[in-house]
Amino acid sequence: MDIISTRINTDLESIKNFNKEVIDLSKKRYADEDLIFKLRLILDELIINSYKHGNKKVFDRKIDCLVLLDNSYLFVKIKDEGCGIACDKQRNAYGESGRGIMLVDALSDKLIVYENSIAALVFNK
Repeated sequence: MDIISTRINTDLESIKNFNKEVIDLSKKRYADEDLIFKLRLILDELIINSYKHGNKKVFDRKIDCLVLLDNSYLFVKIKDEGCGIACDKQRNAYGESGRGIMLVDALSDKLIVYENSIAALVFNK
């Protein structure tokens, strides 16, 4: 199992570097391009959601990132310093926000939202 855990500033360059590190490592572990694509989308949606909505683009606020890459699954957990995530399964796909979480929910085998943390589990089938 590979574990990547870090705390980054609310900064697009830091996000880009973290995502690159995770994807580069995932390419060494997984042969399935679809699984790597899912991971990339999940990471992008969850971290950018924290950047924009949770931490409101305030540089000094932190984003905690945890990614577990195992042969049988991948797990992504993102936590920001925002006030929490309003998660309603009946979101409007054409509304102002919420499409990213809907996408992650569709890509994941399990999505867990608790206060200002969100985690996605995807099994390697």
